[in-house]
Amino acid sequence: MDAGSIPAASTTLTGDSPILRAVERPVDILGAPTASGVRRRPPLLDPVPVSVFLALVFTAAGLVELLTRGGVPVGYRDDGAALIVLTVASGISLAALWLSPLGSLTAGTALLCVQSVAGYEFTQAAVWAVIVASFATVAFDHWRRAVVAGFVVTAGIVVVFVGIPDFSWQSAISTWASLSIVWVVAVIIRVYRGSIERAERRAALFAADREARAREAVAAERARLARELHDSVGHALNVVVLHAEAAQRVIEKRPEAAREALGSIESAGRQALGDIERMLGILRAPDEEASCDVSPGMAQLETLCEKVREAGLPVTLVQHGEPRALPASLDLSAYRIVQEALTNTLKHAGKARATVTVRYEDEALALEVLDDGRGVTPTVASAAGGRGLLGMRERVATFRGELEAGPRTEGGFGVRVRLPLPRTSDVQGTEGR
Repeated sequence: MDAGSIPAASTTLTGDSPILRAVERPVDILGAPTASGVRRRPPLLDPVPVSVFLALVFTAAGLVELLTRGGVPVGYRDDGAALIVLTVASGISLAALWLSPLGSLTAGTALLCVQSVAGYEFTQAAVWAVIVASFATVAFDHWRRAVVAGFVVTAGIVVVFVGIPDFSWQSAISTWASLSIVWVVAVIIRVYRGSIERAERRAALFAADREARAREAVAAERARLARELHDSVGHALNVVVLHAEAAQRVIEKRPEAAREALGSIESAGRQALGDIERMLGILRAPDEEASCDVSPGMAQLETLCEKVREAGLPVTLVQHGEPRALPASLDLSAYRIVQEALTNTLKHAGKARATVTVRYEDEALALEVLDDGRGVTPTVASAAGGRGLLGMRERVATFRGELEAGPRTEGGFGVRVRLPLPRTSDVQGTEGR
């Protein structure tokens, strides 16, 4: 066997190499090690049958190479039976590739060393079996085992070249060049897979932190709501019960006193309804705003537009109809919807102008926020501002209203909201608290 064929360096390792393609495809299905050191099972192929398939392919290739050789080169032993056993063992060593790439590499390298020291000719299939195991170890196994693999292969090459009778420096250099290319590719794959795993771990930690913060926010809102219910609504309901009992006792003997008690019940009930509306309005508001005595409303819309203008977005406010008193929760929600729409425009529309239109209709409050900027999709608008359009939908759904949001055909983005208004008497009862 000539020196050039011993290390399998006669085949150029390029992207068009059929041998390299044959090696990359099966090795790529091996699982990468997770954070715990356990290799992942590939999504489509089971590594066990694939490793067995590789073992059978390389074993068959080695046997075919032996059977079709022209003869034993000068200086090598002519023992066909022993050589067949060693060739089969080299191929079969790949069967353990799924379990331990380093173990498979060590076994294949040891068999090459035995063949070299004993003076037997070894096949290209045996050499490539070692290269495949080396590639898999460096690319996919634990990094400590990948370092060990480098020492194993280096020691094996030294032993092999010392043992072959027709050693040449040209053959040694070409062997190292081939292995270097394989290892460089393996290291690139390892670094790439490592970056993906780190990104996945960071994403998982971020998602867990976000869920924890969301749970904390929900718990805080529930605690705040419980306090409000106890302090305001609970008190109002106690008053209702006491006056109801009093009215029941005097309804026959003192009807005027009973009617007075019923009036107090009505007043306390309205107060409770107003408090519930106020809690619904502040439930999702930031803490510092929730603690304020006076919540913003439609009366402060011009102030909001002025602040947006100062931030760099020209805003025109147009009102139709006579402004009227609104329930506190609806007043706050309408204000927040306009505020969120203008905030999204300010963030995403670029150089644009916005128009805010408010219509006080007989049975509804209609809001319209239009801009002529570059426009954003509802998904982007929802993700960018925390709640975004999702927060708008929640506010609108509270009042059984209607919401339309999306890009405009003439350019820009539009938000249209219609909030049903309660009866005038209900509003007066709420505002008279």
